[in-house]
Amino acid sequence: MPLPAVGRKVIEWFDDHGEVSVRAFSDGDLHRIDCPGSGVFAFSPGSFEVRVWAEPNIQYQAIVDTFEMIQPVILQALGWQALHASATVGPAGALAFCGNPGSGKSTLAFAMHRAGWQQFADDALVLRLDRDHQTAYPLPFSPRLRRSSRAYFIQTHGSLPSSPRSQLTDVPLAAVFILRQDAGLSSPRFSLTPQARAFSDVLAHAHCFDAEDPAHTRQLVNDYLGLVASVPVFNLEYPPDLQQLPRLTRAVMEAAASIDSAAAVISSELRPTVLVA
Repeated sequence: MPLPAVGRKVIEWFDDHGEVSVRAFSDGDLHRIDCPGSGVFAFSPGSFEVRVWAEPNIQYQAIVDTFEMIQPVILQALGWQALHASATVGPAGALAFCGNPGSGKSTLAFAMHRAGWQQFADDALVLRLDRDHQTAYPLPFSPRLRRSSRAYFIQTHGSLPSSPRSQLTDVPLAAVFILRQDAGLSSPRFSLTPQARAFSDVLAHAHCFDAEDPAHTRQLVNDYLGLVASVPVFNLEYPPDLQQLPRLTRAVMEAAASIDSAAAVISSELRPTVLVA
């Protein structure tokens, strides 16, 4: 099969230095994602087959690693939804942690594992957002801890603890936490976010393959309106101090214990509606 046409550019990803690291294109029903250093990945709606044109001399594991990185946005293009988030699983289901780069998503999910919860995702959380069921689906991942976080866990536990992911399966999405670090705080604090603000807060962390496709964006908006209408969204503010991690995990578990009452609050609010001309 020949390399697919470039088509219309739909998305660019940037690295930590502000340089474009990944570009995606759409040409009718054929989409491609260009990943310099790995190759070109192409896929089409209605099929879960992804074809790869690997760059010369690339190692197989490098292709696998790249595919794992872009798989959430591929699934989003195929009708699922994907949040830029880490996640952990407790008694009520999955808790998603969203936030800006450096806000502590990976560190918190890893710390929750140390507190007895199962880590479910590190950087991307794939969701199926039906009207009555908000479900999180597991994908392969590796914890991506920053150097300071790795050093903290090694210092406090003697070695870097593992994060086992055996027997992970789909689970209900129980809550979403928007993380914000605040050096002026002495301890963590959380609050339930009203639906109107919750929608914009969560949507800011959603993957979107093609923001110029009306049908694609309409589905994106409707799915996330449904999410905030049934899943509590919490604002979690905390001091950027790794020594505060035990208090932070306790705050998350306290918030998780209030999910039922939070769901009752949001169900009493007006359900948002979008009318698309």
